[in-house]
Amino acid sequence: MGIRFRTGWLSPCAVAAAATLAVNAVAAADYPTKKSPPPAPAPVVVTPVSPGFFVKAGLLYGINQTSSKLYSQGFPGGALGGPQALIPGVGATVSNVFTVGFEAGYFVTPNVSVDVSAGVPMWATDKTKGTLQGFPLPSGTLLVKIMPSFVPVTALYHFTQFGAFQPYIGGGVAAVFSFAKRDAFDTGVDVKPTVGLVLQGGADVMIDQHWGWSVDVRKLFAHVTADATGENFGPYGAYPIANSQKAYFQPWVLSTGVTYRF
Repeated sequence: MGIRFRTGWLSPCAVAAAATLAVNAVAAADYPTKKSPPPAPAPVVVTPVSPGFFVKAGLLYGINQTSSKLYSQGFPGGALGGPQALIPGVGATVSNVFTVGFEAGYFVTPNVSVDVSAGVPMWATDKTKGTLQGFPLPSGTLLVKIMPSFVPVTALYHFTQFGAFQPYIGGGVAAVFSFAKRDAFDTGVDVKPTVGLVLQGGADVMIDQHWGWSVDVRKLFAHVTADATGENFGPYGAYPIANSQKAYFQPWVLSTGVTYRF
């Protein structure tokens, strides 16, 4: 007796299993596909500085801390054509200056740079401070208007272990001079150029490899002498009375602005 196979039909169990799979497939199609979260943005990485040039530009504010001693031939003890005598109790001070500043430099190594800076020259007033009874020079008398300037050349050490925040500190020397002057009480004024010491510190906050923001502070120490050939007493006339001002020029210079590294 042979073996007979029956075809053309499915068992009830197979039909039920197929129906279940079809229902599950339709139900799965009704649910939204779960999306993967977007990748986190890559952090800004500032690598150590390579040797190269950089520039800075921004705002500069010079805070006066200047004190002076005045000398004159017209004061008792002085003599026309002879030596000048100190005017006791009367000094002079220079006004603050607000202007635009520039700086350029070169990274000799990733941590050491050499910098030179300057600002757009602006007028400042040089006025007396203090009075002396019987001397016709009241406190606040305008002696001369000057356009002072100093150009620091400094060597700075940059701390690069803090990533984008890179503080620095250093010092150097500065040429101190005046671009122009306008006589007032003193006439024939000649401001002698000199050289002073400067301390500098600040920080660069880098946005990327080239651009950043900088804050900076400098302190200058210099001795400046200004000589005049005459004194103008207004309605009382002008006289060829030589006088001098010996100033301890020690301003604080604050600046902030954009920096770019090439």
